[in-house]
Amino acid sequence: GGREYLKWLRIAQEFAMMNRFIIADRILSFFGKRLEEESLVESVHNYISERDGIVRKGAISAHIGERVVIPLSMASGVVLGIGKGNPSFNYSAPHGAGRLFGRREMKRKLKEGTITMGSFRKSMEGVFSTSVSSETIDESPMAYRRWEDISGEVEESVEITALLRPVYNLKSPE
Repeated sequence: GGREYLKWLRIAQEFAMMNRFIIADRILSFFGKRLEEESLVESVHNYISERDGIVRKGAISAHIGERVVIPLSMASGVVLGIGKGNPSFNYSAPHGAGRLFGRREMKRKLKEGTITMGSFRKSMEGVFSTSVSSETIDESPMAYRRWEDISGEVEESVEITALLRPVYNLKSPE
């Protein structure tokens, strides 16, 4: 029962970690760089932590001193930080900016014309992307909360060390 589930869950988590490692290594090798393991940050969400027994859905581990990565939107980038180990937050932090609108709702808004491809393109100004299309409207910056609106809450559980702005963004339409 439960032990078997946890065993397979652990295997899936290990597989996902190795997959991310391989992807990062291939991207860096394209630029003639080598992946240094000590520079990796494992900041995963939607999992059961063996470390503390916490089920994190929509959250990442943010124990004291733990390095974290919090993605925002296609145009906003990612937040790098150090966990504060806030027990009021279950030693966790949000795994992303959080959606304002669900995937189906964004596609419906595009179909109805309450949002447009022009507004999607405008929201991506300053970020090169070949992925701005009706198929990726559900991932547009308009679908997510802005960093300015959530930073106060995030800072209760994470010390912000950097806000990385994207130069290029690639999204799969699937």
